[in-house]
Amino acid sequence: MKLRIMRSAWIALLFMSLSVTAQTTDKPEWSNEQVSGVNKEEAVQIAIPFTDEQQAMNLTIEESPYYKTLNGIWKFHWVADPKDRPQDFCKPEYDVSQWDNIKVPATWQIEAVRHNKNWDKPLYCNVIYPFCEWDWKKIQWPNVIQPRPSNYTFATMSNPVGSYRREFILPDSWKGRDVFIRFNGVEAGFYIWVNGKKVGYSEDSYLPAEFDLTPYLKAGKNVLAVEVYRFTDGSFLECQDFWRFSGIFRDVFLWSAPKTQIRDFFFRTDLDKEYKNASVSLDIDITGKKSNNEIQVKVTDQNGKEIATQNARAVTGTNKLQFEVVNPLKWTAETPNLYNLTILLKQKGKTVDIRSVKVGFRKIELAQDGRLLINGKSTLFKGVDRHDHSSENGRTVSKEEMEKDVQLMKSLNINAVRTSHYPNNPYFYDLCDRYGIYVLSEANVECHGLMALSSEPSWVKAFTERSENMVRRYKNHASIVMWSLGNESGNGINFKSAAEAVKKLDDTRPTHYEGNSSYCDVTSLSLIHI
Repeated sequence: MKLRIMRSAWIALLFMSLSVTAQTTDKPEWSNEQVSGVNKEEAVQIAIPFTDEQQAMNLTIEESPYYKTLNGIWKFHWVADPKDRPQDFCKPEYDVSQWDNIKVPATWQIEAVRHNKNWDKPLYCNVIYPFCEWDWKKIQWPNVIQPRPSNYTFATMSNPVGSYRREFILPDSWKGRDVFIRFNGVEAGFYIWVNGKKVGYSEDSYLPAEFDLTPYLKAGKNVLAVEVYRFTDGSFLECQDFWRFSGIFRDVFLWSAPKTQIRDFFFRTDLDKEYKNASVSLDIDITGKKSNNEIQVKVTDQNGKEIATQNARAVTGTNKLQFEVVNPLKWTAETPNLYNLTILLKQKGKTVDIRSVKVGFRKIELAQDGRLLINGKSTLFKGVDRHDHSSENGRTVSKEEMEKDVQLMKSLNINAVRTSHYPNNPYFYDLCDRYGIYVLSEANVECHGLMALSSEPSWVKAFTERSENMVRRYKNHASIVMWSLGNESGNGINFKSAAEAVKKLDDTRPTHYEGNSSYCDVTSLSLIHI
């Protein structure tokens, strides 16, 4: 049964099957729609190690001894055209002492206003791309450097590039461990170097990007260089109705893990016919050397009382566990009951890795008559769309601002939110778990300026992996009750691939797409006002 949600929207442009032009010349990563990452780690659950179980259950990731923030002041250089960028700035001996300072996380347009710098300006667009002609017949994708309308604010600009540099020293306690770097949000694409060696490249502005820095690090001072492009081919899929900013706008941090580690896990629950007792399926991925490893799993309430434990021999790869839990408190927006899921990896009885997240017990179903059921009860969404946007800092939203948003929703009896139209800051999902907000988690896909891209075969990888990576990152959040593949991008076959990929990863939640999708469980219909 397909559930349809009616929404009212002004439609500025009617679209039809389009014939669009693709370039076939050799292109850099930021102008190639089939490349969204180079040497990037596969997206996994956002969790890092702790020293012991009490830390893992009670502390934030920022309080882990295996976390090191890279937020703060970086050296910064801005150019309007990629050909003018400082190409050797990644080398440690390159002198950046005369460069400007910039705060991270932040968008360089907001910081430009604050410091009276000529680093570009914010752009507001709805159904057009700010980097090319407004006439869809003249757009040459995936090129973001092409002729602009004469009245375009930055008609003389090509594709602005921001170059970032900073240094760091690793804690002594991390010696012998793997070290990763995580960027929670960079718009729109970026390259990364450590000590002059290229590490990789990433696109998708609103999902965390992670790289293994272990092979590039040295004792003492390390030099980190990041080159951010304002527009990439991925910007064709980021045509949301919002302000367009650039830069490292969410947290950046280092974290470390043992060589043999808990790399990922997925906690799924099912309830019996009375919606009382729960069956748990838990997949745990272990990477590293094959040895005599053991997995210990504990589910505890907020007072530390164990409600379930499980022990199993661990193998390198995916370990599948199943166990029963008798009458756990259920998670809903009205009763956001959370438990601690703690996973310990042991070698010869010694704990070598610990991961812990908050989880909830609940079941989501679509009834034959179209009703959405949470734990067997018909559920009415009283929801809002929310942009991850600060009135003061643009795309950089503080934890306090996010919490105020959630508190305001609860005070107004709002019980659901759609992350329109891209994944939000990871902390926002934690808040929705804790306060009780149903989340329609939306992928960073909207090609409103050229909807025909959803039918173009060369774009199927980009459409699909943006939804896949969202699921991989946020799959353990009880608050997420539906996966959305995107917004206002036509009804092309690429969404079929994305929907199938999401269902393969997670068949416990319905899928949604705003655009009268033929491929999802839930679709939103727009009312056209003439």
